[in-house]
Amino acid sequence: MPLKEVMTTILETERLTLRTWSLDDAEAGFQIWSDAEVMLYVGTGEPYKSVEQTRSWLRRMIAHQEQYGFGYWAMLEKESGQLIGSCGMGRHPDGGPAVDFGYTLARSHWGRGLATEAAAACLSYAFEHLRLPELVASVDSRNTRSQRVLEKIGFVFERQEQLESGVDFWYVATRARNLCRTRVGEDRK
Repeated sequence: MPLKEVMTTILETERLTLRTWSLDDAEAGFQIWSDAEVMLYVGTGEPYKSVEQTRSWLRRMIAHQEQYGFGYWAMLEKESGQLIGSCGMGRHPDGGPAVDFGYTLARSHWGRGLATEAAAACLSYAFEHLRLPELVASVDSRNTRSQRVLEKIGFVFERQEQLESGVDFWYVATRARNLCRTRVGEDRK
């Protein structure tokens, strides 16, 4: 069955648009994911080696979106329209009930609060629109920036796991805790 190539805007924030992927995003995606610093704590820690590797990932993301109605979405800067990363969630590859949460951001856009902005919007979307009960995120113990982003938006440290490559920290965000946190924040306004 051929993949759908319709790009759909999922959500917008003040500075970002998150949308579904197209195979036309392969070149721009490769520019981001071929950067060793961007990929240091992602997956195997290895940067992408080719546009075709990026295209293969995009095919999986398009298929995931079609199957589940959500995924890791393309993150675009509104002002420029430039693809600057990805953010969202995906069913765990082992087929279990867990939904993984994550993001990547082009190094040229680090330090501007964009990861937090995108992650907060995706987390709200997951709980309010998709009504997912829980999201999990694993973070390399050395990646303190991502740990701070997750904690800022409502993830809570759950455990650590020793891997061959080092230690991963596991974080959890639940719909119940997030909605309660949102209500408390609204009450303070």
